[in-house]
Amino acid sequence: MAAYACSSSTASGSTTSGTYSTTYKSSRGSVVSYDLDLASQLPRIDLSSWPVQDEEDTKRRERAKCVLEGFCHGDGDIGALERWLWELGVGWVLGLGDGASAAGTSLLRLRATNRNITENWIRALAEITGATVRFAVERGVPKPIILVRLVTTAEETVLKMLPFVDALLAAADPLDAATDTADASNGPQAPSGRELETLLDVLDAVCSASQGIHLCFECWFSSGKKMETQWRTSDDVLSLLSAKEQRLNEAIWDTMQEVTTVILNDGDDTRWGIRTPQGSSDACKVTRSLIAYIKSLWDDYWRLNHIVRTAAELCNYVPEQDHTGSLTTLTMEMVSSLEVKLQKRSESFPDHGLRFLFLINNTHFIWQHLHPLFRMKSHLAVLTTKIEDYIQKYLQVSWEPVLSSLHNHAPNYCFKTNSALPKFDSEFQKTYTAQKLWKVPDPELRTRLRKAIVDKVVSGLTRYLEDYSITIPGITPQEREEMLLELFEG
Repeated sequence: MAAYACSSSTASGSTTSGTYSTTYKSSRGSVVSYDLDLASQLPRIDLSSWPVQDEEDTKRRERAKCVLEGFCHGDGDIGALERWLWELGVGWVLGLGDGASAAGTSLLRLRATNRNITENWIRALAEITGATVRFAVERGVPKPIILVRLVTTAEETVLKMLPFVDALLAAADPLDAATDTADASNGPQAPSGRELETLLDVLDAVCSASQGIHLCFECWFSSGKKMETQWRTSDDVLSLLSAKEQRLNEAIWDTMQEVTTVILNDGDDTRWGIRTPQGSSDACKVTRSLIAYIKSLWDDYWRLNHIVRTAAELCNYVPEQDHTGSLTTLTMEMVSSLEVKLQKRSESFPDHGLRFLFLINNTHFIWQHLHPLFRMKSHLAVLTTKIEDYIQKYLQVSWEPVLSSLHNHAPNYCFKTNSALPKFDSEFQKTYTAQKLWKVPDPELRTRLRKAIVDKVVSGLTRYLEDYSITIPGITPQEREEMLLELFEG
């Protein structure tokens, strides 16, 4: 059928021993569900257990049945179809302009007055498909003339709905898809991703409609006389649905790329933690936004993984790290791009200690929020090594100079003076004061850093005092430790 197969937790179909089951469920709730056997079993299916949401839903089903009955008996006309679309709340599709651009402009105007326009279209398409399937189940295998009329009705109705897809793609705004709502104080928040979410929901609906219509045609024709003209017409409709699926898949892939580009934009220094001349050590907005975006993609892993793989097969995506082109590969490349930019941004921090603390916080944030993704374990092991490396470099540039004051100024036993301790005290106080209010938001990481500093500084001071038998150092190692355990509260 389609060049892109629809693989999703929300639009699924399966065949076992001649039985087909499919359910369409958008992010806003279940719309239609049906179970079908092959044509020989159609009359035996019990419709009493099918879900009916409310009285209004029952009325819509009865109205759809009347429309289809009218056409099957030769009493329907194009006006009846159009009235049905208005009753389903999508009569506006009839007024979309000619051509994708004009249709997109029309859709933008409609959106300004009806924010639920896409949801209404998705529900209507699902109801049209469901009504056709229900009618097929109730009627069993129709007579040839009824078959022609019913197929024609279904095709005409779906064809009137499909210009919406072209209008949607023409009106899509990738910048809107990447609107950044990340708040540096509240953990990861996803980009709004409205356009991406909309495209995914519409793809679900088109896949579900294609599956349902294909099944109906297959069931009817498998037990009736094959009419070549009608077969060709049916194939044309299914090919058109397939083309819409492919365009939606391509648009989703393009939007994924565009969102990533917008998030990683270098233009705004405040999004990279450079709010003050000194900079901020916290995980920056860019990191939070990209990780939230990655997690939102992984929430729909199987469907988006298929889209990424197909993009690679079509050479729209050339993986840098392997040749499979999976969502895992794409994610690792996105994280690698972020790491490169974080490294570059950190170089603008005047304090080298703050530079490495910035890298520690951001790298740990990436690891912390992606480590539940089991397919990322190999790359996350690399992140773990980087975090430890950054910690050691931070200790070297921030606290090694404090300890070096002890090694460079040994006690003078002849004159019974000790110039090393005052120098140590001075360097310690200067570094401690500068870093006390630096921020490490994660409690476990904060504890880990404090312990590393204590192990280095307090242990070094204690060894110095023991080596030179100094018993009255002024401020004890224990007091220094208590001070260091107050670091990084922000």
